[in-house]
Amino acid sequence: MKLSRILLITIFAAIAAGLMIFPQIPMFGGFMKLDFSIIPIIIILYVLNLKDAFWVLLLRSVLELIINGDLSSLIGMPMNIVAVISFIFAIWCLQREITNFALKKFILGGIVGTFLLTITMIILNIVYALPLYEKVINFKLANLGMDTKEWILLMTLPFNLIQGILWTSFSALVLTMLQPIIYSQKIKYK
Repeated sequence: MKLSRILLITIFAAIAAGLMIFPQIPMFGGFMKLDFSIIPIIIILYVLNLKDAFWVLLLRSVLELIINGDLSSLIGMPMNIVAVISFIFAIWCLQREITNFALKKFILGGIVGTFLLTITMIILNIVYALPLYEKVINFKLANLGMDTKEWILLMTLPFNLIQGILWTSFSALVLTMLQPIIYSQKIKYK
């Protein structure tokens, strides 16, 4: 059982890494890119548990860095990991006692997760990303005609709200379609 669990985590991490690359939707002038690598992570959250979902997230991130690792990715990936953790943790908190997928609680978790992800990314942009991007790759908001407040209000805030809404919507759709399979696998791995 342990080997099949490790295999499942590895397969879903590879799928998630692939979904970080395609389909990828550039937004806000290409500065931010929306991907759907969250879906395999959330499936593992339901089939296995929170710890294994974290493993999928970490393996996905390492694979993506190996494939596309540039300086920008090295700065952005830790932020992405923290954002995804905040999103899935909110969903897990609202669903951890439920043996089967509950759409209403999932959507509520997605709403809370979107809020947490947005707040997290605003804070990380201010204290981590913007200063590091400026030092490492000479990215200056002034070159875009923006200051930090405008970047947060016009870029970070709307992007993460849109991202959270789309992650919730697409994940809910996939989980609803896969509900019988997820339930049977959940029983198998418990």
